[in-house]
This record gives sequence, structure tokens and C-alpha cells, in this order.
Amino acid sequence: MPELSTSSRKVPDRLLWGPTPASPLVDGAQHLERWRRRTWQLHGSVLLSHLYAFALFAGHAGAGYAPWPAVWVYGLWLLCGMGFITWAYASGWCHTRRDPGMFLTHQLVSIFGVLGMLVAAPQVAFQALVMLIVFSADGFLARSRTSFWLTWIATLAAVTALICWLGPRMRMTTDTQAGQLLAIAVVLGAVVRCSVLVTFFRSMQYRIAVANEKLATALAQIEVLVRQDEVTGVANRRGVMERLQQCRAVALRQQGPLCVALLDIDHFKRINDSFGHEGGDRVLRAFGTLLTSQLRASDGIGRYGGEEFLLVLPDTDLARAGELLERLRQRIAQAPWAQTVGAGARVTATFGAAQYRPGESVEATIARADAAMYGGKAAGRNRVVLEAEDRP
Repeated sequence: MPELSTSSRKVPDRLLWGPTPASPLVDGAQHLERWRRRTWQLHGSVLLSHLYAFALFAGHAGAGYAPWPAVWVYGLWLLCGMGFITWAYASGWCHTRRDPGMFLTHQLVSIFGVLGMLVAAPQVAFQALVMLIVFSADGFLARSRTSFWLTWIATLAAVTALICWLGPRMRMTTDTQAGQLLAIAVVLGAVVRCSVLVTFFRSMQYRIAVANEKLATALAQIEVLVRQDEVTGVANRRGVMERLQQCRAVALRQQGPLCVALLDIDHFKRINDSFGHEGGDRVLRAFGTLLTSQLRASDGIGRYGGEEFLLVLPDTDLARAGELLERLRQRIAQAPWAQTVGAGARVTATFGAAQYRPGESVEATIARADAAMYGGKAAGRNRVVLEAEDRP
């Protein structure tokens, strides 16, 4: 029964169980083609099961266990039911239905056909009951749990009623050699059909696992993109602020020092004007690489905005931060910028640093670092300025 699925209250059935239009995640044409291929494969396996069941029924009639008229009626029922489903798939009519996989129609053809066989030829009850179990197992392909349980409950109720009605006339066809061979064939067919179902579910499970793995990888990449600046390669504002909040929580818990520094690339507009925006981007990328290589693994580095970078220095007091930032300032000033940007290029940066005060917000600490940095710019740039030591 085509279409393995679960119910949803938020998405229309047609979107869940039938072909969907193109979306940013799934190409509509490819999705439709995959759906059609899977549907035809499942339909083909069910059709083969019916043909095998018909052949066994005819074999029982040939061995004298069932009347031939019942066999022909059963064959006509299968021909009409499966022919209609095949037409619905081929013409696309099924796509206009709430159940484009036509699960319910498949189940009605299968179960009513077998129940009719049981009524018409109770002497082959063994084949009918085994087939009923096998076809009812297709209920696992139901579109919803409700469809699944209704299929099984209705089938069990019908079987119970028929056993009570026809029980004395039912028997197992093992009193002759032909009947024994037919009984073995019935069991063999059931095992093969169940094996196909198990193989289908295992392959579906594998495909879901692969899809989940790809989805997890894509989500991890998105997570990185959300927190990473694409130009510099370091964290973006959101990422570095999250790191700052984490360091703040640790500093409060351990009562340790925490410093925050802002650095601004001096005369960045002049760099863009002289070497173009590509030259400016090369400077930003070089800054990202340089900061990452010079700071500690525990430090946080992020592009705060434009040509400004925010540095998070955990377990660092203001004096030690000043020493670290001075070394970094010198390293920036001495870097071979002419090779990176172009002849005559000279790049420097101005730093402002502040130490976190327990109880204040991280925004307040950043504001004091920002004030210190602008004090350095006013004093001539290319320098490290620490916040005033006076405390409120």
C-alpha cells in the first residue's frame, strides 16, 4: 500500500502524502519523480502478491479444494480493483484525492477479496487467513495511526465473525500431497511478502537516518553561519556576545577577573578609498587571522561592527589585559601590510579596554571600553587605552 506516513494537524494531507510544489529545500519536479517511483514500486509489489494469491487459489481449485466460480469471481475482483488503482496512478487522478497513495483503496481490494474467498471457499481457510494477516500487515503503511488501528480492528472483527459462522467448514488442506504443497506455498508466499515489507522498512529507516545526518550537518553549518562573520572568519556580533555572556557567568561564579576590549582599525575609510573595498576586505580578513593567532584559545574574538572588533579576555585583570593588548597593537603595526593590501599600505589599530564590574551588564562594560577606545582615537590613534581606574 503506497505511502508510509504519520498524521499531522498542521500540514494538509495533500502536502504530506502527495507531490508537493517546489520549495527552497526540495525541488518540486524531483520530489514528484521520487514519489511516483516509490508509489509504483510499492504498487508493483502488491500486484505481484495478488497474482501469487490468485495462482494459489487456482491451485486449490485444481486440486479440488475450491470451486472454480469462486476463483473467477476473486480474479475479476482483483482485476477491477487493481486496474482502477493502476489507472488512478497512471492518469494522475490520485493526486486530486486526500489519499494520493490510495492506501484505503488498496486495503479494501485486498481484505474484502480475501474475506470473499473465505466465504466462498471455507475449505481453503488456511490460505485465506494467512493472506489476511499478510495484507493486514500493510496497515503499517497507513497515513495515520487511526487508519492503522481501524484496519486491524475491522479485520479482526470480520475474521472473528466468519470463524464463528463458518468454523465447522474450515480446514487446512494438508490431507493430500497437492494440498500439502499448496500449504507450503502459502507459507512461503507469506514469508516472502513479509520479508519485502521488512526490507522496505529497513531501507526507509536507512534513508531517514541518512537524511537526518545530512540535516544535522546542515543545521550545524547554519549554526556556524549564524555566529560567524563571513569576511573575517571570526565570530560575528551575536557569537562574540554569547561568548561574553558565558565568560561573565563564569567570572561571577568563580569571582575571577574578566576584561573586555574594543579595537578599531585606524583610518579604515582611507584604506577603502586607496585600495578599494577588496583591499578593505583583505585587511579585515588579515585582522581575523592575526587576532586568532595571537590571542589565547579561551579568549573570545568577534567582529563587533564595521571595522571594530570585540575581544573577551576571561581570567584577566586590567593590567594584564593592557600588556596583552600592547603586544597585539605592536604586532598589528609591524605586520607586512604592503604584501597583504598593496604598496604603501600601513595599518594600525586603537584599543580600549575595561574590566567587568560584578553586578553590571555586559553592555555597560562594553560602553566603558568603547569610551576608552574613543579616548585613544582623540589622543592620536595607534595606542592602547585602559578605562579610568576610578570606581563608583
